[in-house]
Amino acid sequence: MVRRQMQPRVGGQARCWVEIDLAAVEHNVRAWIGMLRPGSSLTAVVKSDAYGHGMLDVARTAVTAGAARLAVANAAEGVALRKAGFRCPVMVVGPSLEADAVLLAAHDLLPAVMDHRLAAALAAVRPGMEVQVEVDTGMTRHGVEAAVAADFVLALQRTHGLRVVSLFTHFAAMGPDDVESVHAQWCAFREVLQSLRRAGVEVAHHACNSLGAHLLPDAHGAAVRIGGGLHGLVAREIRERLGLRRTLSLKTTVAALRRVAAGTPVGYGSMHVCARDSLLALLPCGYADGLHRANWSDGDVLVHGRRAPIVGLVSMNQVVVDCTEVPEVGVGDEVVLVGAQGDVALEAEERCRHGTSPYEVCTSLHPSLPRVRLGVLGATRLSRARLGADPAGAAVSRSEGS
Repeated sequence: MVRRQMQPRVGGQARCWVEIDLAAVEHNVRAWIGMLRPGSSLTAVVKSDAYGHGMLDVARTAVTAGAARLAVANAAEGVALRKAGFRCPVMVVGPSLEADAVLLAAHDLLPAVMDHRLAAALAAVRPGMEVQVEVDTGMTRHGVEAAVAADFVLALQRTHGLRVVSLFTHFAAMGPDDVESVHAQWCAFREVLQSLRRAGVEVAHHACNSLGAHLLPDAHGAAVRIGGGLHGLVAREIRERLGLRRTLSLKTTVAALRRVAAGTPVGYGSMHVCARDSLLALLPCGYADGLHRANWSDGDVLVHGRRAPIVGLVSMNQVVVDCTEVPEVGVGDEVVLVGAQGDVALEAEERCRHGTSPYEVCTSLHPSLPRVRLGVLGATRLSRARLGADPAGAAVSRSEGS
């Protein structure tokens, strides 16, 4: 086999890289805002590095495009946003510990409270601090059980002196056919809101994620939380209805080529044996980069706008692809693992095996992979987004619709 020096398409010695289309993120944010019910606003969920797309860049783009607030999974992510200059409301929708109380208060984050220990810790650091409460209506994960949620909210205000500015829940549904389960959870959540109203307490609420916003417009409330939907990672019918664009591509280049005879084994354990004389391409990436075997083995890549199958087990740093049907392939040619090439596209969903999701595919991409930003916003607009101003330049209220 003849090996030649590969010329990386990205600076340094990058062998594999991620492209993030921020213009597509901006487009998607505006598309979601355009479908909201009057009085509702958009919360951009940028947890887990914005689902592997780059938290700071996606957050700047989303706020500039009209997102009223940001949501993260934990205090550390919220602190990172504050240190980057964001002054818009930042909600922590995942669990927080008592030890997080100082950070949450010092950086003006809006935590989700589900127990009295955290409530007491927050009240000790900042009396009267604004908080939100997650109501568990069927996810059986984080949150206060619906049956006791109203009493819990009253206790937070009366016992701890905290100001509960919003309630939220999280729908467990995974697809457009799950409208009945979404509706059932919404009814349980609505009953909690009604119980509070009977007690003379009125709070804002947000229930819908990307799927819920599509399935149940009546539940848009003060805000909807859009995470995967910022990147077009939703069911096809939702993507087509809103005209959402994909925002992430994963690319590499051919490092070497080899012609082999029929019967030649490939990779660890000889799990693949060539059924014909074949042209094999070597790609300089593997499961250390996030191409986990469970999702990537036996998948396809794009070479010269045509599908070419991965053969053999994915190695730590290398992948072998059968390019017999792409005879013009050469060393250094671009290969697309996720994204489009010519008129053909490979969606992240195609990598989902054994119950995994496109979110998992994207968040698994290693942080060391270079991120190439496309459609980067101008300096003036970025500055406005960092300050947390809305597109018209008006400051965003911290508690409004959170």
